[in-house]
Amino acid sequence: MQEAIQLIESSSKILLSGHLRADGDCLGAQSVMYHAFKKMGKQVEVMLPNPPDGRYGFMEAHTPWTLFDGTLPDADLLMVCDCNTLGRLGAMGDAISATSMPRIALDHHPIAVEHGWTALVHDVTAAASGLMALKLASALGIEDLPIEAYEAAFVALMTDTGWLKYSNADAAAWAAAASLVERGVDTERLYDLVYQQAELGRPIGIRAALENLTYFEDGRVAVAYVSQARLAELNGALEDSDDILDILRGVKEVEAVGLITERAGGLCKVSFRSKRHLDVNLVARTIGGGGHARAAGASFGDSVSLDSAVSQVTNALLEGYAAQGIAAALGA
Repeated sequence: MQEAIQLIESSSKILLSGHLRADGDCLGAQSVMYHAFKKMGKQVEVMLPNPPDGRYGFMEAHTPWTLFDGTLPDADLLMVCDCNTLGRLGAMGDAISATSMPRIALDHHPIAVEHGWTALVHDVTAAASGLMALKLASALGIEDLPIEAYEAAFVALMTDTGWLKYSNADAAAWAAAASLVERGVDTERLYDLVYQQAELGRPIGIRAALENLTYFEDGRVAVAYVSQARLAELNGALEDSDDILDILRGVKEVEAVGLITERAGGLCKVSFRSKRHLDVNLVARTIGGGGHARAAGASFGDSVSLDSAVSQVTNALLEGYAAQGIAAALGA
């Protein structure tokens, strides 16, 4: 972390970014650092590689962002939050790679040294990148942030731990949550903003995905998918996949879930979840993705059809199930 601190202190214009389709942890970590850098007197800009998950739009009011349009802003330091490789920034990552701008990765995912970072703020034991951002702010001497920054850190923590129900919700995560509440974070308001603002078409979108549900390995593995054509036919909406993943992971027999969501332009987003045994990070890596042991993801470009994506995801899950000895672990 010390090398990152030196880079920050010697920089005047800092660019913040994160992975494609930024989620609560990515945006939350960016917000904490945005406010910390502002308090240090830095010029700060947040630029996202594409539009973030729509449920987090309320965060833009206190942490304004722009979208990458092919041109990078003038900056002498880049910090990428909740992201271990520039490849997860799409075209923006390619543009960054073509520059000599120093790059800091702030992340709790595994990071390979060959990914070209100048410095790392890295802790795979952290429940959320947002908590790491708070720790970095403190190391920079910034202890008193605006309430919006603490709210952003809370959103980061809650969304990456499933509101403290996932296995990464350790004692440190619970203590951090308590500390943020003590600072005045309104938990009910944030829960409403994140989880209770769905469109009318969302239940229909969930239905569309569950229409295409298949179980494997005596119900231990569940794979579902949804096409853009079916969503349009039903007038459904599916901004994110959390509800479907929770429904399927809530089935008693299910150990692992794979969900493929076709998006505009033929792109396919893949989400993996597991309960206790299958390491879905290893599964996701076999198709070019990654993440955590219990939650991971991947994506396919428009050159891969939805049918092919479903086949690859299914095979990856079943091969991982066999290779990791999950049947024996479950006593099947």
